[in-house]
Amino acid sequence: MEQQDAVVDLAGRRIVVVGGAGDIGSALVGKLVALGAVVGVVDRDAYALAALAGKAQGANPLRTCQADVCDEQAMARAFAEFSPEIDGLVNAAAIENRPTPIDQFDVETFRRIQDVNVTGVLLGMKHAIPLMRESGGSIVNLSSTAGIKGSPGMAAYVASKHAVIGLTRCAAVEWGEYDIRCNAVCPGPVESRMIDAIFGSEPGAPSQKAKARMAVIPSRRFSTPEEVANLVAFLLSDAARIINGACYSIDGGLSAI
Repeated sequence: MEQQDAVVDLAGRRIVVVGGAGDIGSALVGKLVALGAVVGVVDRDAYALAALAGKAQGANPLRTCQADVCDEQAMARAFAEFSPEIDGLVNAAAIENRPTPIDQFDVETFRRIQDVNVTGVLLGMKHAIPLMRESGGSIVNLSSTAGIKGSPGMAAYVASKHAVIGLTRCAAVEWGEYDIRCNAVCPGPVESRMIDAIFGSEPGAPSQKAKARMAVIPSRRFSTPEEVANLVAFLLSDAARIINGACYSIDGGLSAI
């Protein structure tokens, strides 16, 4: 059988991005819209959703739905709006913790981060998979290099991102026979609000802590949201149709250290 070169073609694909109003999420939404996908965005920030809808430029109108990823009823209602079928899901919603040693960590903060970063991913998959069961699809969960490495002061975030990889692998094993693929993307530090908060930077002005972190990355810089979006778009496409249960680092070589 002759092999043909695969391309990232998402024209007409119905893809839901949970947490799509954040830095990586909004870059991905712009990418998917430009590639011709029919995109639905779920986020808790109504103002950010409205702004995102106003900027989206593509053949298909952007569909938005406000919902808290931790609220199962809200998530069920959100996915009901995208029925009867979708072709792809991206779980991109996440929050971080302020750098804090484990012996000083507030338990309620720890639980809140697990709820958003882990339960949110579970609920996204739980309500998306029935919409893919008939025709298959692709799920991409945003983990992090924090999902494969430790980081001092970041126990809650690191624990949550390790859990995302576990959920990804379980879904890949459970649903592969239905032609539903599930993969994880593990960005290193990305130019974003979250990284500015962790390193105490101002937008466009890295702090000394951020510069020190860049210095140990082989590429000597942070990734951009658009670079992460390119990888996610590939995994959503038929160009990646045999890839299932994989975890892709996109970190300038940080995870190789």
